[in-house]
Amino acid sequence: MAEVSIIVPCYNCENTIEKCINSIKNQLFPDFEVLLIDDGSTDNTSQIIKKNIKNDNRFQYYHKKNGGVYDARNYGLDRIKGEYISFIDSDDYVEKDFIKLLLEAIKKNNVKLSACSYKMIFKNNKQFKKNITPANIELVTSSALWNKLFHKSLFEDNNLRFPVGKFYADLAITSKIIFDIGQDYVIVPKPIYNYAQYSDSIIHTSDDRIYQIYDILEDITAYFKENGKYDEIKEKIEFLWIQHVLYATIGRACNHKKFSKKMIKDIKNHVEKKYPNWRKNKYIKKQHILFRIYITFLKYNQITIIYITIKYFFTHLQNKGAIT
Repeated sequence: MAEVSIIVPCYNCENTIEKCINSIKNQLFPDFEVLLIDDGSTDNTSQIIKKNIKNDNRFQYYHKKNGGVYDARNYGLDRIKGEYISFIDSDDYVEKDFIKLLLEAIKKNNVKLSACSYKMIFKNNKQFKKNITPANIELVTSSALWNKLFHKSLFEDNNLRFPVGKFYADLAITSKIIFDIGQDYVIVPKPIYNYAQYSDSIIHTSDDRIYQIYDILEDITAYFKENGKYDEIKEKIEFLWIQHVLYATIGRACNHKKFSKKMIKDIKNHVEKKYPNWRKNKYIKKQHILFRIYITFLKYNQITIIYITIKYFFTHLQNKGAIT
């Protein structure tokens, strides 16, 4: 029985899945199983997968009716056999020591979760390294699943599954796990995951799906109220709203067709109705200086400055070819 189970949701990924599979085949740690979940692809994804996993019994191909990436991950979770779980996206690829380093870190430190730094890969082949820090983990400012290795008990003990049909469902899982385990994690500083940036991701979404973050944060709040831990971590949950709504959602709103100063004000008002004292959150001062400057402008309702800055930043990245 494999020690590590790797879940790879696949949907119309004929241009990227071969590179993804090959990067997993080349892992220095060989004791793994890969569950390739074809989520109802309509292109050549299935043929490419079958061709590339032929004669390698570590790879298992599953085909299911289209239900979205989180439904595919749930499908994989229900079928894993390994002690540890990794999620890799079909348009990404990993370095050969990805599993080896993450697993060694868990065992050496006797913890249940490891996370690594990663590289963002843009369409123009430019790369940007993202260093993962304790603040990224403890405050879930980086909610990605794919740069982490989980002990299966983190899912099984509370029967955790992804909410289907929602964006940001990764945040719903990572925040519940991380706020539950406290310090029971370790960071691998080396960037061993390669995260492809494409225009169809939530980062580039230009419609009202960006507001699904509200539903996810309400779900997280309800989860901790039900298990009696909410009061203990209330300020961390409040910071989730600051980070993922006041910061990330306002940033993503610049993609929206109707991006305006009113949109920024409406997002800010939504948070203030829930957390009127958010400005005093102790975790703000622990963030990068640029984040603190941005929050200061928001505190004092400098909406025009924020609007102009975001528009300039977004246009600058477009001109550089970093986003499309």
